[in-house]
Amino acid sequence: MKLPAKVDNVWKRFLAMLSLPDLLGESSRKTSLSQKFTNSFIYFPVSGCLWASGFSLGYYTKSAYVYGNLWPHWYALVGGVAILALALGWTLRKRKRQQYSYDHLYIIFYGLLCSLMGSCFMLTKQLAVSYYFIFVGLSVQYLSGFSYVSLRCDASGARPSRIAFANSLFAGGMATGFVIFNEMEPQNCGLIALGINLLLLCLVCLNELLQHVGCINYKESKDLVFNLLNEEKMVFLPRQAILAQFVGRTDYQLKDSRQWLVLLLGGSLVYLQKSCLLFSPTTMQLMWSATAGYLQKTHLFLPFGLYAGGCSFGSLLLMRYTPKLVYLLFGIIQITLIVALLCIFSEEQSEHCFLFLCLIYITMGVMSSQGIHWILECSPFLYTELVLASGFVLQLIILEGCKYESYATDTWIALLSGCVVTLVLTVMAIPLVQWLQPHSASLVDVRNRLLGIRRQDVPPEQTQFWHTNHFLAHNKPANQLEPVQLGRSRVFQQYPISGSDITDNPKGDRF
Repeated sequence: MKLPAKVDNVWKRFLAMLSLPDLLGESSRKTSLSQKFTNSFIYFPVSGCLWASGFSLGYYTKSAYVYGNLWPHWYALVGGVAILALALGWTLRKRKRQQYSYDHLYIIFYGLLCSLMGSCFMLTKQLAVSYYFIFVGLSVQYLSGFSYVSLRCDASGARPSRIAFANSLFAGGMATGFVIFNEMEPQNCGLIALGINLLLLCLVCLNELLQHVGCINYKESKDLVFNLLNEEKMVFLPRQAILAQFVGRTDYQLKDSRQWLVLLLGGSLVYLQKSCLLFSPTTMQLMWSATAGYLQKTHLFLPFGLYAGGCSFGSLLLMRYTPKLVYLLFGIIQITLIVALLCIFSEEQSEHCFLFLCLIYITMGVMSSQGIHWILECSPFLYTELVLASGFVLQLIILEGCKYESYATDTWIALLSGCVVTLVLTVMAIPLVQWLQPHSASLVDVRNRLLGIRRQDVPPEQTQFWHTNHFLAHNKPANQLEPVQLGRSRVFQQYPISGSDITDNPKGDRF
């Protein structure tokens, strides 16, 4: 059955977001289902590892906020040092080789081994030791997973939705880990984590086997221009070498570079706005008390469950709308909801805040992928992983810093402070996104625009009969035609020239 055009277009965008076009899309009829499956197999271990990374963070978050283990900061510190060391080594390797070698699966394998060792320590009830290995594992998987998702995208403009989908997997894993973790029964939690990590290790090994026998090729991007530059070792050229390729071309205009301005100013502000309210203990406690009062039940996972739902909803929206529009719309909605929450807040009747808090967590989820997308698309190719690692470290700093809200004795003052900071950051981030964020396209095109290489808007030559009559002037020398301007966009070629009876072939000139 043939679908309507609009429905078919939405379906194709959905398949593109899932990065499974070879498996479910309309490919060549000669391609068997098994070949389609093997071509798409790479996305399963990468997506699973992003989910597992969030799963491990959910374990730690519940241990900190529910069981009161707020003050040990060493776990996050070790994770931050590990991801920065990995990113620095990765950058040096790329600088030496002058091309991407697609080592993501090997790095993910190491991260899974660290997570596996952390789950083994959890089985022996050594939670303090297990968190060190868990944080190293989740940091490594986070960096390599998001980096690979961005590189694998084509130039069709689907990168925002795919990054948002990967972010929704990470948030979904965090919500699942928050639900499952129980500090009183660490063996059960360790057994679940052990099974997940073993399954993902098997998928990664199977994927490498398929690569070895030639069934798949995951060591390439679907962006053809990026692939060509990578093969020629031209993807990490400095700005001056890139500009030299456009000197003398009239269809391009060279301007000042604004890449680092866009990256540092926009990326840091969007990342701060993303995390400030999400990890606030005051907001979380208010959500738990409001849930107990409104639903007459205790659902501790609800904040992160709503956040994960918002991330999934955002990935669906980005299939159709631009990141600028989505961020603008939900940023305004979030500002309105936070103001409404402050107006209705009552410590004695917290259930009145329930619906507003639910919507706030959903809007946070919708807007959460903007920072990751910003970094992956706007950073220089050589430093992408290093900048992404810095963004993750900033998120960990916010996570650990928000714990000090627990010292506040007045709930209203703590809530007001957190909401005002979020409001200020959102009000600043919305116009910044509208002003600085480039249109999503090929990574090379985005880089060129940020470096100041702008294509000139040259109007295409009109060939319609109501614009011009060029089709009447075939085989006529230019000196025998006279252009006549009839309007702003209507130019007719007069033949013969006014006052002239020159003809080359009288018989052939009869129209």
